[in-house]
Amino acid sequence: MILEKINRSFGVKLFKNPNTLNYNLFNFFFKKNIVNINEKYLSPYHDLGYMKPNVDSKEIAKFLSDKIQSPHIKKIQKISNQYSTVFEIDKEMRSKIKNHLNYNFKDVIEALKRYYRSGIAIHNIHIKRNYGMENTSHYSKKEREKEFEHYNNYFHCDYYTMNYFKLFINLQDISLSDGPLTFYSIQDTKKFVSRSSYRDRNYYNDLTFDNEIKNCGKLGDSLILNTPQCIHRADIPKLGNYRDVLFVNFVAVPKNIDDIFYFEKDYEDDVWGISNMLAKKYAKPKNFRETLNLYNAFKKNTVNRIN
Repeated sequence: MILEKINRSFGVKLFKNPNTLNYNLFNFFFKKNIVNINEKYLSPYHDLGYMKPNVDSKEIAKFLSDKIQSPHIKKIQKISNQYSTVFEIDKEMRSKIKNHLNYNFKDVIEALKRYYRSGIAIHNIHIKRNYGMENTSHYSKKEREKEFEHYNNYFHCDYYTMNYFKLFINLQDISLSDGPLTFYSIQDTKKFVSRSSYRDRNYYNDLTFDNEIKNCGKLGDSLILNTPQCIHRADIPKLGNYRDVLFVNFVAVPKNIDDIFYFEKDYEDDVWGISNMLAKKYAKPKNFRETLNLYNAFKKNTVNRIN
């Protein structure tokens, strides 16, 4: 427990990033020695930690939006509550999502493979709705009570290595009133951590500066965000509003695989449910030794990979 606190504390102090020290070290050397910085299409992703793909997702977004409005849609009860709902994804929805990602995002995925110089696979897909809340005055306090964080609405980075990243697809027009995803770029994350006296997700000065990014947009707009490197949170919708988003969570793996649904055959419930088991296996080493082993696995795969 003490070592874990030290690991997190020094990650913040040395790298100005809320992630742990071992993950920050992994990311530093991964970007220095493994990623393909000549992949120009992904320059914004490399430099800033995010990009907005030029992919038309309106048709699939409209289809999914209509599906989850149906009174017959099922919810994943064990994680759905008065603040948010995670919807079950039926066979028809799965088929259309797979086709859309395989064909419409094909060029983006190929670029990501070249950038990471490794295989890219989806570890989890889910559809989530965040609801508005009435009293949000406590969110501006420096010390935030954990019981008021209902859907990752405090600033944080995901505790994974940088080979973990997310694709968000809007399932509605999202305005400031709908609680958009809010984040900072890699460099502005460092500034936020310094200026806010950031200690952890429950303790920092609430502030806003000009470079804060609100992921507002139209139905079908998409965003790829490296959530271990970019500090972010879910804003709170106004009472009576909500936000619907399709989450597609990826991991780069030290394997030469071509199918982004590589894990589905053996881990169908994980891919189409709420599990992070696969992400933990490939992007959440438990200690410094496992972190080094993961880095070496990518290094070895890079040497053996045919680009």
